Amino acid sequence: MNNQEIIHFVWEDNEYEGIIEKEYEYSFLIHVHNPTAEMVAKYTNRMIVSKKVCRTK
Repeated sequence: MNNQEIIHFVWEDNEYEGIIEKEYEYSFLIHVHNPTAEMVAKYTNRMIVSKKVCRTK
């Protein structure tokens, strides 16, 4: 996958959308669109997510 590509991922049984900022071997750094209040407080809209729970749009 490329940087700046839009993907969907599952976190705590909910699906979210975001943009890949950086790719690692088994995960992505994602800038989340429409984050929850908890995501903003804990992760400041950026999360590292396993590639296993991600899919392209």
